[in-house]
Order: sequence, then C-alpha cells, then structure tokens
Amino acid sequence: MKLMRVVDRGNIINLALIKGEVYRLKEDAVNALIRYSRTGAVNGERTQLDVEGLLKKFEVGGVKITKPLDPPEVWGSGISYEISRARYSEEDVAKIMGKTIYERVYEAERPEIFFKATANRCVGHGEPIVVRRDSQWTLPEPELGVVLDSKGKVLGYTVVDDVSARDIESENPLYLPQSKIYAGCCAIGPVVVTVDEIPNPYSLGISLRILRSGKVLYEGSTSTSRLRRRIEEQVDYLIRDNPIPDGTVLTTGTGIVPGREYGLKHGDMVEISIEGIGTLITPVVKSGYL
Repeated sequence: MKLMRVVDRGNIINLALIKGEVYRLKEDAVNALIRYSRTGAVNGERTQLDVEGLLKKFEVGGVKITKPLDPPEVWGSGISYEISRARYSEEDVAKIMGKTIYERVYEAERPEIFFKATANRCVGHGEPIVVRRDSQWTLPEPELGVVLDSKGKVLGYTVVDDVSARDIESENPLYLPQSKIYAGCCAIGPVVVTVDEIPNPYSLGISLRILRSGKVLYEGSTSTSRLRRRIEEQVDYLIRDNPIPDGTVLTTGTGIVPGREYGLKHGDMVEISIEGIGTLITPVVKSGYL
C-alpha cells in the first residue's frame, strides 16, 4: 500500500493506493498505517483521482499534493555511509585524538542521532525547501526515511531530503541544530510505502539531481546496500530512554554528498528518487522569498 495526501479547497484528504485502486481514508495517515500493519486492511472507500497527474504536475483541477503525513517528530541519523565520513572530513572540522568527529562517529558503537524537524517545518512533493538567510552553502541530503510507531516498529518507508546548511555545521559542530532545524528544512514524500511492498530495504537505489535553469547541475547515486548501520540499530538508539509518538520519521543518513560548488541557490530544483518508493521533487527558495 502507498499512502499520500492531497489538499482540496483547503481540506486535507488522506488516500491509499492499493493494487491500482485509490481509496479515500476515513482516518489520518498515521492511524491508517497502524491499522494496516495490524490487519492488512484500510478504513476507506474507493474514489477517483489523477494520481499520475499529481505526481508530475503537483496540482490537477484545484487538487494539490502535499506531504504524505504530518510527522510529530523527525529525527536524523548521520554518517551512516562511508562516503559521508570521507566527504564531511574534507572540511576543516573538529578533531579528537587525531581523527575528525565524523570519522570517530563512523567507527564508534554509538551512531549519531539528532533532532531534525516537526511537521510545520516539513514540506511535501512540489513544495519549496528553504536555504536559510544566513547560509551560503546549503545542500540536499537524499535519505531513506522510516515511519515508526511509538514502540519503534517500522510502519513504512518514504523519501526524505534532510536539507542542511553545511557552512554553519562545519564552522562549529555545536551549531548542528541551526544547520538542521528551521522552516523548510525537511522534505518528505511523495508517498509512504508500507513494509510489505519493500521486501528488502537494504537493496534500494537512491539518486539525486540538482537542476539549475532547467539543466542538470549535479547528479549522483548510491544504494542502501552501502549503509554502515542497520535501520534496526538506528531505531534502537533513537528510542533508548526517548519516548517517540506514533508517526515519528527517522532519516537513515545520506550516501550522496555533493561538494561546496553545488550549494543550492534560489530557483534550483531538487529531485530525489528511491527505488520502490518514487521521486520527490522540490523547488528551492532562499528564506525571505516565501
């Protein structure tokens, strides 16, 4: 099952896509995911909707796609791919006993877990991600996101862009929250896919494109097979002495890290695709232009 949401004349409508049929749900996305995980069924009725048109155009006949759920909390896990350790260590960053903090996290037993966003800081498919006004070097971070219940059970998978102000982070690691958490810092979508449709989350291709003036500025790809830390390990550390609400999203780290020369600018477009889930497309705006 795939879950998505649309806005029709100001009303949010939760939808389920099952075997080519579209169902209008009688409950919110999180409750629908929990119900489906327990029973394999949904509480809804069939309806008609141009899903493909919405995925391509973002809006059809006054109906607009939006993020597939309102996550009460979004958390991130970092330095979970080899390339992220290497690329992040190219900058002048803090060192401990001769190794950068990123190298030490990569090799340590404990993963990096950080708070990322709340629902009002997140955007959906076709909605703008933001470069904060005091950043000159902000990058997209394409990641597999997992939707969790309050016990840490994985309810589904989605595409996440963990937008990060890299210049602020590299200046001082204590500035990480300012690098990561601000309005428009996180994109989610276009759908949530339930676990029964993703038999192996460690074999998913991930790709990123940054477009400027309609031309490809940057293109890269990786696979979740290169994850250094298993999803269950990340979840285990997330929920240690840390209660999470149903519908929490955990981003599992990025394996695609563009260089400084690919920093996002106002007017760019970011496309992130994950095999089995779909393509999340977001325009880029500089804070103050919204």
